[in-house]
Amino acid sequence: MTTRAPFVVTIIASAAKLSAGYEEALIEYLEDHNIEVSGTKELSGRAKDIFLTGPTDLDLSEVREAVARFEKQGVANGIDLVVQRNDEFRKNKKLVVFDMDSTLIEQEVIELIAAYAGVEKKVAEITHRAMNNEIDFAESLRERVALLKGIKVANLYQEISSKLKVTEGVRDFVQCLKAIGSKTAVLSGGFTPFANFIKDNLELDFAKANFLATETDSNGDTVLNGYTEGDIVDGECKARTLKALATELNIPIEATLMVGDGGNDLPAMNVAGFGIAWNAKPKVQQAAPAKLNTTSMRDALYILGFSEEDISHCHRL
Repeated sequence: MTTRAPFVVTIIASAAKLSAGYEEALIEYLEDHNIEVSGTKELSGRAKDIFLTGPTDLDLSEVREAVARFEKQGVANGIDLVVQRNDEFRKNKKLVVFDMDSTLIEQEVIELIAAYAGVEKKVAEITHRAMNNEIDFAESLRERVALLKGIKVANLYQEISSKLKVTEGVRDFVQCLKAIGSKTAVLSGGFTPFANFIKDNLELDFAKANFLATETDSNGDTVLNGYTEGDIVDGECKARTLKALATELNIPIEATLMVGDGGNDLPAMNVAGFGIAWNAKPKVQQAAPAKLNTTSMRDALYILGFSEEDISHCHRL
């Protein structure tokens, strides 16, 4: 076994055990396409690293294209293949940034607030237009927030925060990241109170989200005024913030990671050293550096090269 090959493809199976036949088929396909397998490493019964070499002019895009063609053959379902450079930054991520909705948490906060306010149908219509590219993220946010005008703040934040469900495996992932000295952040197109709640709940280092503006109504109650204040946290804002955090913390951009599920996470994935699309829509998965479609975000540790032994060691620290 060697870990000095320039590239690595990680096989992650959703099933309880990775099929030996799948691994053999992948290796045969790669070698038939002039990509040499120089070694393997078992990460768990469900995950394995395959280390790759080839001609001196072989680049990462060629390896990814070859692996993508193999996937399209449909040899097996429920398996993710992640291709990346096998360098010192793979296992040494010093800044990991997360989206919040449908990533760190299972839900979309705007949908929870819409249900609380009784405007689910109108919010769903705006979301549908945004998904069809009829309006951009900033406009969809403005339209959705406008529907929340007049909601009393006193009970809203506590009511919604109590309903937030942390995604399975997130705590294990964050715990291991903290054990290796990584800084962690949540950058959300959602709203500040809930991003801060999740930051504190998971003991992250930084949070940024959209700020819901308020006013005092005729009864003297603090209510949402239907607007946000400050910069809108869209895709470009996430990318800028990731770069700024890395600079502030003196972290090489190659040692950064972005994890998210939406199209507005792609700009940050593209500027980060690496990016993982977590149970994302097909177009996002195709555009992201890597995809992970399992039920537990703990599996992202395999992508970073952690074995079960490594993970157990993290939990003992």
